Order: sequence, then C-alpha cells, then structure tokens
Amino acid sequence: MGNLTRRDLLKGLAIGSVTVASAGALSSCAPSDKEAGEKPAAGSSQESAAYKYAKRQSDVANMQQTETDVLVIGGGGAGICAALSAAEQGANVVLCEKMSVLGGATMLSSGKIPAVGTKQQTDMGESDSIGACVMDIMRPNNYSVRPDLVYTVTEQSKDIVEWTESHGAVWTIDAALYYGQTAHRMHTTNDAGKGLTDALIASMGENSAITQMLSCEILGLVLADDEDAVVGAYGKNGRDEVAFIAKNTVLASSGFANNPDMLAQYCPEAVDAFKMVAPGATGEGILWAQELGAELQNMGAYQGHAFHGVDNDQTLEQGIANNGGIIVNQEGNRFMSEYGGYSELSPHVLAQTDHIAYLCFTDTQVEKSVKFPEWEEAGIVMKAGSAAELAAAIGADAATLEKTIAEYQEAIEKGEDKFNRAHLPAGFDAPYYALKITGEIRHTQGGMATDVAGHVLRTDKSLIKGLYAAGGCTEGFSSRGGAAYMSGNGLIQALVFGKIAGAAAATEDRESATLTEWTKSDIDAYK
Repeated sequence: MGNLTRRDLLKGLAIGSVTVASAGALSSCAPSDKEAGEKPAAGSSQESAAYKYAKRQSDVANMQQTETDVLVIGGGGAGICAALSAAEQGANVVLCEKMSVLGGATMLSSGKIPAVGTKQQTDMGESDSIGACVMDIMRPNNYSVRPDLVYTVTEQSKDIVEWTESHGAVWTIDAALYYGQTAHRMHTTNDAGKGLTDALIASMGENSAITQMLSCEILGLVLADDEDAVVGAYGKNGRDEVAFIAKNTVLASSGFANNPDMLAQYCPEAVDAFKMVAPGATGEGILWAQELGAELQNMGAYQGHAFHGVDNDQTLEQGIANNGGIIVNQEGNRFMSEYGGYSELSPHVLAQTDHIAYLCFTDTQVEKSVKFPEWEEAGIVMKAGSAAELAAAIGADAATLEKTIAEYQEAIEKGEDKFNRAHLPAGFDAPYYALKITGEIRHTQGGMATDVAGHVLRTDKSLIKGLYAAGGCTEGFSSRGGAAYMSGNGLIQALVFGKIAGAAAATEDRESATLTEWTKSDIDAYK
C-alpha cells in the first residue's frame, strides 16, 4: 500500500451506509450571528428557531441510547488522538465516524510535522529552539494568529512524537531544510499519513475502553434540559436513530473544504481548486458549535497547493520551481515569483484564465528531479526545442512566451527578476519542458475558537460547558485568512490538540471546568 497516491486514498474513502448531509443543506441551515448568540428557554418557540441542530436530552429519550464518559465525534488524526488520550486517563470512550473508514485528512496528509528537541534532531546534531520554531510558523501569517496556540503545539511537539511512537508510529527527520524553516525539524512518519493513522488505529483497536462506531452519522448535539451544557450527540447508525450521552464531548469533525457553499462563503478564491480533501470535511461540527454561540476565527484560512498535475491528476514536485522553473499562464506571461510556499502560490495559479498554468523548465531542473522519469512515462510532459515550439505546445502566443523567456534569461544575468526573485538557476536554455497545472485545496484552517485545553469558547471567552474540540474544525494558526501556511501546521495541530482535548474531557467536570490560559514555563527554552 506504500505506493498509493493521495488520489487513490480519496477514492477508497467510501461513505458506506451513511448518508452525509448535503453541503447546501448544511450551509443554508447555518444560523445568523444573532441566532448563534441567543439563549432561548428550553422548549420555547424561539428555541426551535435558534437551535436547528441541537436537541434537548428529553427529546432523545426514545432513541437508542449509549452512555459513556467521553464522546469523540470524528475519526481523523485529532479524533483518534483524543480517544487514545482519554482512554489513557481511565475514561470509557465512544468514537463516532460518519465515514466507513477512519483516518480523515490525516490519512491523506504527507505525515509531516515540525518538532523541536526530539531524539531524531539530537542524533543529527541539529541545534534548534522553541522560539525559532514559533517564529518560523508565525512569519508567513505576519504574526497575526494566536501565539498561545503556536507555543502550545511547539512545546508539545517532542512529546507528541514520543507519544505517537508509543502507539506504533515511526518518525524520521527529513534531511532537506524546508522552505521557510530555519532548522531541520520536519519529521515524517513511515508511509506518510497513512502509516501514521494505521499505527494509531491499530493501537486504538487494542484498547477495550474505546468503542468505535463507523458509518455513524452524528446530526447534532444534545443539550441538558435546563441549560445549554452539551451532554452528548444524536444521529443515525444505519437506519437507527441513536443518541450518545456523555460526561464530555470532543468535536473532531474536520473543516469545510468539501462543503462548496461554506467554501464559497469563506474562501471564494479556492472554490475552483482541485479538492484534495477528506470526503468527510463538510463543516457541520463548526455549525453545531456556532449555533451555541461559539466564536469562529480564521474562517478564510486554508492550505492550498499550486502544483496539481492536470494531466495525471496528481500533486507534482515543487522542486522544479524551486530549482529555477517558471510558471506561465495560457497567454504566455509569468505572473509571480515561483520561489515560495506551495500553499501561498496556489491562489495565484487559480486566478489565471481557466484556473490553468504551465510549469516550464529545462534540463537544469530535470537533473535535480526524481519525478521526471515518472512524468515522461505517463506522457504528461510537453517538450520543445525553442520558446516558439513551447508556445505551440501549450497553446500560448509565441511572441509573448518568447519575450517572457528572454526577460527571465536577462534576469538570471542580473541576479534578480522583476518579481524580486533572486533564487535563480545558472541558465534557462532549450530544450524546454512544460507541465499543465492547477491549484489544490487540502483543508481549511478556520473554525471554533478554543483555549489551550481544548474548551470551546464563546465570543465573551466563556466556555460552552461539556464541549471540547480539536483539529480542522477549530481555529488554526496558519493565517487569519488566505493561503499562508507552514508545512505541518494542520497535522501537528490535530495531533497535539487532539491529545490535549481528550485528556481534558476525561478528567474535567463540565460544571467546574474553567478557561485555561498559556504561560511560558522556562524562558531559556524560547531563545
């Protein structure tokens, strides 16, 4: 299974017997800001108008009921970590996943996280610090996101590597220095995200305290009869109406990249992107929390990828661009510096005519590419002996493309191009090659606000009693909006906060839980 592509995995995620609510239905039922903040009396006419997804405990009395200590909704990386962590604290756990398989966005990921102070770093002699990692994560978003979230995942990064290793994961450190990072700290699991989820799922299967419910579609939250405390959730298991009554509930229900209406509302520039997303990322968990007054943050943020191969339906190698390749649109013009983060470049590609661009390169880039033979064999490489022939191959105006290449060649001589790109090749001479590309969206990075213990927060920073959250349905820290992203952000957020939320849900009483704030523990670690 190690050679499966992300596309293969997507095709394998069958919904089975469960019917997922349509994206349009989810979006059209989203409450207004006024509704989300209202607190109507239980059973009143206003309540039915304001709470479209929530039911009172008395309303689910006739459903098949299961009681548990901790209910986890969602079986991706965050949900699996929450379940394992809660069980380690002695809780009985029910995990509900609407798809027929576990894994979610984590299974489709590259399996990479930034981590500081690990044995892997020590073994390679890398010098690093929490402060340096935090700065590297904050830099792409212009320091606009919540520092407490970034510090928390960075401080916990060594622990999450070791903890997942105790559950069977195998991590190695990448020899390459990733774009935007100042130290070798990117750790990768064997067989990428699939290898990581396989290990965690196997560990979860060995734990008798965890009950897994697949193809079990949660439709909303259950509230206490006398207040807005969350006491579980309800939904359908096959044809049966079911309710799960829990001391505490963890939402790990992913983002909304597979909900077209929500995507159009919050991330319009990514609507036409190729969706390399988890099928279950339809956003309903965010809507459930919103109607209870949860604060939503960073809803316009997402991870994209600028190098989706149109002709082979796979993500291509960014190294071609990093090593001096250029990207032109169908008119034959360059439109950006190609040396940048793969996510940040994606909206530029999507903004071109028909959302199409061409990655153009020479033998200089081919010599450094491990994927080029595979592309040749697949027949997706266009080849040309001159700029004019390349223009004909991609359907661009010959004079325009010839001028574009000539300008780039002159820029190489000067050491800087018109986009202030200085990371340039030694030359850019024929023969030329081209690949047809478009932009991807991988996952959204906005959702309900939480504190550093995973409590879901209202706009006044009060807690929604009994409700915790982690992963793609929560406030991310990649940007306040747009495609700014540091590699590994989504996965480390899911793993660390899944573990944190699970432990808190297992050990806290919902009536006495309080806001948890982050403080520095050892100032020397942050230098």
